[in-house]
Amino acid sequence: MNFDKKTFVTIVGLGVFAMAAGSVLAEGSSQRMHNQHQRIEQGVNSGQLNRHEAARLNHEQRQIRNEAREYRSDGVVTKAERADLRHDQNRASRHIYAEKHDGQSGTAGAVRDPGVNARQVNQRERIQQGVRSGELTRGEARQLGTEQRSVRQEERQYKSDGVLTKTERKDLQQDLNVVSKDIYNEKHDAERR
Repeated sequence: MNFDKKTFVTIVGLGVFAMAAGSVLAEGSSQRMHNQHQRIEQGVNSGQLNRHEAARLNHEQRQIRNEAREYRSDGVVTKAERADLRHDQNRASRHIYAEKHDGQSGTAGAVRDPGVNARQVNQRERIQQGVRSGELTRGEARQLGTEQRSVRQEERQYKSDGVLTKTERKDLQQDLNVVSKDIYNEKHDAERR
């Protein structure tokens, strides 16, 4: 086949556009999957999701991720494939919402403190963002993770008797304040990844 220069440029341009559209889909799809994973993690941390619910929801996310990989494998994601991925992600999003609001908690009879749990999730996200942006080295992130685990262990110890007193809650908040300051200081020091 012989193409004139204009036809050739058009064909190449369409190919580049298709690859760019697939790339944009991959980024948007990937970001949405990341957001849904965060929602699942937040649900576990807040006690809205139990271990079995989280496992089912994470399995559904893996299936969608594999499906997206398969669609991208030939270098082109068709309109129908994009629609199918969007449909699957919408369904997964509804499942996450339904499981988080079904009244089952992560642990039967567990003492919940949404304020403490929300701060822990926020701090974990700040650490992850710091690693992604290069503001935190891997060593700094590990150290901050160790601090967070220490606070979670203390929280479990306080809750082991089935009661979280005002004094225990205040102590946890103070410990979280220290971790928060450490995250800030490490993200704003001169060390970069």
